[in-house]
Amino acid sequence: MSYLGEATQTYTNGDGSILRSYTGKNDETFGSVCAFAQAQGYLLYSEHEQDGSRFATYCRGDELLHVYWMADTARLCTVMSDTAAGALPEPVAEGGDGTATVTQLCLPLTQNNSYANGMGYVVRLSDGSFLIWDGGYAEQAGQLWNTLVSQNGGEQGILIRAWVITHAHGDHYGCIKAFSEQYAGRVTVERFLIAPVNPADAAASFLHTTFPGIAAKFAGAKICQLHTGMRFAYAGLTLEVLLAPDELYINGGIADFNNSSVITRLYDGQDSILFLGDAMQEATNRLTSVYGDTLKVNQVQVAHHGVGNSSAAFYQSLEPSTLWYPCGERLYDWTEAFADNIRRNGAVRQELHESGLYEILLHDTTAWLRVWGSRSPAQAFDVS
Repeated sequence: MSYLGEATQTYTNGDGSILRSYTGKNDETFGSVCAFAQAQGYLLYSEHEQDGSRFATYCRGDELLHVYWMADTARLCTVMSDTAAGALPEPVAEGGDGTATVTQLCLPLTQNNSYANGMGYVVRLSDGSFLIWDGGYAEQAGQLWNTLVSQNGGEQGILIRAWVITHAHGDHYGCIKAFSEQYAGRVTVERFLIAPVNPADAAASFLHTTFPGIAAKFAGAKICQLHTGMRFAYAGLTLEVLLAPDELYINGGIADFNNSSVITRLYDGQDSILFLGDAMQEATNRLTSVYGDTLKVNQVQVAHHGVGNSSAAFYQSLEPSTLWYPCGERLYDWTEAFADNIRRNGAVRQELHESGLYEILLHDTTAWLRVWGSRSPAQAFDVS
C-alpha cells in the first residue's frame, strides 16, 4: 500500500499483523484500496457499511488485507498479514431445524472465587453447533461441559464453531485452561477468535504465552486474529467485530487493560446481543462515536461485571430488553469485601434496575437460557 504514502500511525498486533492509520484521506480512498486489492488478485471475503463507515476483508492465499474507513474521524485504516487469511472462518450456511439459544453460565460464591464475577456464555446455533464467549473461572469448566452435552443431546459430535476469548484476564480465560485439560479430546473446536495486543502493551501475557499451547490441544483448531469491522457467518447469524483493541492502542497507552477486550455483536433480523467483555468507558465511548444509532441491540452483556464501566445513559441508548450481568448480588453488597464496587458503579445498576425497563439476569445462583428471537423471559437452566 505504498501509494497511500506514509501512515500517520502504525500498531503491531500480537500475531504480527500491522494496523496502519492514514489521515487526510476520504471514503473514495477506501474504494481505491479495494479496487487495488482486487487488481492484485485478492479475493473479497466480506464487506459492509455502517453509519457511514465502510469495512472490507480480502484474502490472497494466506495473505490478509483488511481495510476500513472511519467516518467519525475521517480516517482510513489497513491491516496486513502474510499468514492470517488461512485462519479466517469458513462461512457456515443456515441449516438445521433447531432453535438458537443464549446461555449464561452461573458462578456461585465459593472459597476459590470470593467475588463471583467470572464470565461465560454459550450460544447454541440452529444447526446444533456452538459459539462460546470466554467461559469464566477454572471451576466453571465442568459446568460448560455439562451445558454442551445437554444442549447437544449427548457427548458425541459436540462442534464448537468459534470460541471467543475477549481478553487476557483470569476470570475470563480460567475456564478454557481447565477445559482443555479435561475435555479437549471430546469436542471439536474449529476456530479460536482472539485479539492479542502487542506484547509490550500486555498487562497479562496469557494470550501470547499460554494460550497457543492450550489451543494446540484441540486438534485442527485454528487461531484467528480479530480486527475492527470483520464479519463472520454462522448458521443464519452474523458475528461482527465492532471494536478490536488495536483501534484504541494505536493512539498510545491505554490506562486500563480491560480496554483490550474485543467487542462483538451477534445478530440476525430477529434478535441481537452485544458482548462487551470488560470494556471500560473509553471503549464504549468509541463504540458510540463510530456506530451511533446503528449500535442498538435487544440484549447486552453488561461490561466489566457491572462495575467501573459506562453510564446508565450508554445502556439506555442501546434500547435493549435484556441485560446479562456476569456477576451476582454479592458484588453490590456493602457487607462484602468487594463492596467498593458500590462506589464504582452501583448507581448505574440501581438506575437500570429501578427503571423497570429491563430483564436483568445475574449469574451468582442460576444459569439462564434465552431462546433466540423470543420475547419470553429467560428460563433457569440446569447445569448440574
